[in-house]
Amino acid sequence: MPHQVAINYDDFFEFLEDYRSTLSLGQYTIPSDKPLKVGDDVVISLSVPVLSETLELHGRVIAPMEGRAGVELDASQGDGMQKLESFYRLVGRLVESMLTSGRFQVAGQWMPGMAPQAGTPAAALGVVSGAEAPGADAHAQEQALGVPTMQGEVNEKSMTDLMMQLYRRREQGILEIISEQGRRLGYVKAGGFVQWRCDPVLQEECLGVLLAQAGKITEEQLRQSLATMNETGQKQGQCLIDSGALTFPQLVMSLMTQVEIVTRNVFRVGVGDYSFYPQQRLTEEFINPPMKAPGYLFGYYKRRYATMPADQVEARYTPLLDQYTILAEGIDWDDLRMKKGEKALVEILGNKSYRFREIFSVSSMGRNPTLQALMALLELGALEFTDTEDVDQVQERWRKALSVKLNNQREQNTFDILEVHWTGRTAHVQEAYDRMKAEYTQFAKGAKLPKELDDMRNEILKNVDAAYALLKDAAGRQAERKKYFEPQQHEVNADLLFKQGEMLMVRHEWDQVIDDFERAIELMPNEPKYRKFLKDAQMRSKGGVPIDD
Repeated sequence: MPHQVAINYDDFFEFLEDYRSTLSLGQYTIPSDKPLKVGDDVVISLSVPVLSETLELHGRVIAPMEGRAGVELDASQGDGMQKLESFYRLVGRLVESMLTSGRFQVAGQWMPGMAPQAGTPAAALGVVSGAEAPGADAHAQEQALGVPTMQGEVNEKSMTDLMMQLYRRREQGILEIISEQGRRLGYVKAGGFVQWRCDPVLQEECLGVLLAQAGKITEEQLRQSLATMNETGQKQGQCLIDSGALTFPQLVMSLMTQVEIVTRNVFRVGVGDYSFYPQQRLTEEFINPPMKAPGYLFGYYKRRYATMPADQVEARYTPLLDQYTILAEGIDWDDLRMKKGEKALVEILGNKSYRFREIFSVSSMGRNPTLQALMALLELGALEFTDTEDVDQVQERWRKALSVKLNNQREQNTFDILEVHWTGRTAHVQEAYDRMKAEYTQFAKGAKLPKELDDMRNEILKNVDAAYALLKDAAGRQAERKKYFEPQQHEVNADLLFKQGEMLMVRHEWDQVIDDFERAIELMPNEPKYRKFLKDAQMRSKGGVPIDD
């Protein structure tokens, strides 16, 4: 059954641009509320203003992504593609007639507070009514971005605060920046930038130039893409895909990198003003996902503090030495693209409020990486400091952690309560039990808990003890497995363990081999083959010779 998707264009010029840049090339990006795989059949029901019918387009998925998918269209199925081409040619002849009639004139450059009609044929030609010349009220109303909700001067701090506000609110709209470089428009979706446009165009920020500088394409491929752009009007990314210089996933990654590079350049503007205009709908679709502001800013400020003179860094953190940490709310920590040690540091700060000077003694990283991470978190507003320990915040985190664990235990079998695999034997059960007991006996690093939280902790430990009592010997484990797992599961897993042990015998990893065979025997005690191989492995592990039947 092909995946059905309905696409309804409310904006006629948006459709024309999409046809010119993607549909005419046999490609399209569709939204998807469920996972799609490469090769999945797709039927697109397309509705366009002026056209009096809904057209069906057929294709297959070539680039599945989160929330969307790139589709290769098949013009041989149905007549939808042929009808679209005829309609587009008709519109082209109409626009040409308008230009040659003398009744219309070419528009000038963008005006402040107006968005370019991104690449639409009429806008690319600059066609506007002669009675509504650039600057006329009607023309302004058509393209105006609306009323800005945020405005200010462009500098490092204001841009950091703005980007975090957009991220927290998951805003969608256009950020306008006016500076000596000209006028920039940053397209924001789900709180992150997806594209930048600049007037006048800055060559060093163009996709092809960036790819050539990075050695991803050759100078010849760059020249060819520019020539194709001039001939066809296609976007450079599409030209690079058509020529084989890039694949679709490579293009998406390149666009993501381009957005980060231009954002970095915006931070260096120095003098300028910004205005943010919320939009219910952006003027075009973007194939790359929004840039995660926390991840970009975290990396930016870590690099900044790594290269900053030591005396300046010290002057920044010295007033904080005796203050306590508070982690900010509303941030998905996965968006910060943290390293393992940095994630562990955030987890530590979430469990207990430390003085700034104490943090270095509990961090698994060295002093400099820890300091750079802390200062970066401080700059983007993810970490705050207070004169007194924020006990309420820490206790709320404890409460959430204990509550989640306790609720999970109520739905879990005995193996899951101990966090041990259901094929585990005595040694595995004992190791899991010791770990769980230590974790919740010393929960919150042994801090004194309020009675409510201590009761929750003790109930968790009680469940752990009960599970251990049932699983500590083979007979108990076998009885528990019969409750929760089908006989076929016992057989399949025993066979997998046996085959794994067989493969490891070649590498003489006898401890693991013996463990695999013993687990297989505990699952299927009446299988003689498992016992024979176990005996052979035990003899070989001691330098003996296996017994032949």
